[in-house]
Amino acid sequence: MELNNIHGSKITAEIKQGRKMHEELESETNPVPVVLVPKSYADVMYKILYTSTTALEILQENKISREIQIYGAINGFTVVGKMDQLQIRDGEAFIWEDKTKSNDNVPSEPQMLSHKVQVMLYRKLLTDIVAKKYTIDMYRRKYGIATLKISEEFARQLDALAIPKPMQSVDAMAISYFEGFAKLPKVSELLHIRYMNQFTGKEIALHKFNYNEDEMNKELEFVMKYWKGEREALPVPIGEKWKCGYCVFFGKECKVWWPQKKLGE
Repeated sequence: MELNNIHGSKITAEIKQGRKMHEELESETNPVPVVLVPKSYADVMYKILYTSTTALEILQENKISREIQIYGAINGFTVVGKMDQLQIRDGEAFIWEDKTKSNDNVPSEPQMLSHKVQVMLYRKLLTDIVAKKYTIDMYRRKYGIATLKISEEFARQLDALAIPKPMQSVDAMAISYFEGFAKLPKVSELLHIRYMNQFTGKEIALHKFNYNEDEMNKELEFVMKYWKGEREALPVPIGEKWKCGYCVFFGKECKVWWPQKKLGE
């Protein structure tokens, strides 16, 4: 994360293939693509809200939808994520996260750790919105929605999609977005991580686990120390040294060469 912020993010072939797989999965549940080309920051915010609101509408109709943006705040820090899949079943909303792999090896527990934290974080953000702990007014204040105005070119694109003029403001779409979440049933504590081969689409493993409030708070406490400036970024622990083999900074901007480090150092 820190190296991305310092040197800029780099898109690898694995990331591109993973995104392609996500797009293919999205087309299965959200069949109508949103063709909008933002021209300004306000346009970008509108498109995000519009596509997520549309996905929430699809969820109510089909009981399953994908790629839903979610906003929230934790200990004063703004948090943004995108849920791969939401499913309504037996009166509950279930969160699914899809991870792609270049091989069919079942991931180990250390490999799953960051993915588990990610999905638990999504659940926390989602339940905060559903319970109105994170409200549209909080969202408005954070992103300055009242002052945002979409571009004329973007407005013409919305006209082409037959979106009514009263709905062509970021604030109006934000209202629809939060109303969509208000329609959700109870968010299940059962979470899903699905591992798939990024080339064949084959499901490698499906990991199910329950949300753990204590574990989530422990992870957040550790992470927040970095964002509060109370500690420096740390190299991955020895049990996660496999990550170095997939890191675009390894041996370049990052000189933390795990094979040369002693165990436990």
